[in-house]
Amino acid sequence: MRRRLGSRARPIAGLLALTFGVAVAAPVAASEATPEAARPTTLAASANATVAAMPIAALAQAAPAAQAATTTDTDKGFFKTGAGKVAIVLMLAGTSYMVYSAFKDNDPVKSQFR
Repeated sequence: MRRRLGSRARPIAGLLALTFGVAVAAPVAASEATPEAARPTTLAASANATVAAMPIAALAQAAPAAQAATTTDTDKGFFKTGAGKVAIVLMLAGTSYMVYSAFKDNDPVKSQFR
């Protein structure tokens, strides 16, 4: 018994066309529904607007903490920390094993199927 593919092809094609149409039309419809608020066009203007909206007390408290965080982070490089030293050891171990196995695995392949 032979079944015809044409009896199923039209509904599947229609479903695919509908799915594609919804996938393309949904983002367009969603973007038109929300009105665009007036936003600053540059990053500097956005930062200035954010700082202007903050209370003065919050700015006074945030400044010393930001300076302390930047001085400790910039004094020490990544490879001088414990995690950096572990990363270097792992990279060297991986490279060493790669070189070792590249020269050791040159034995001929003996397969029953060749």
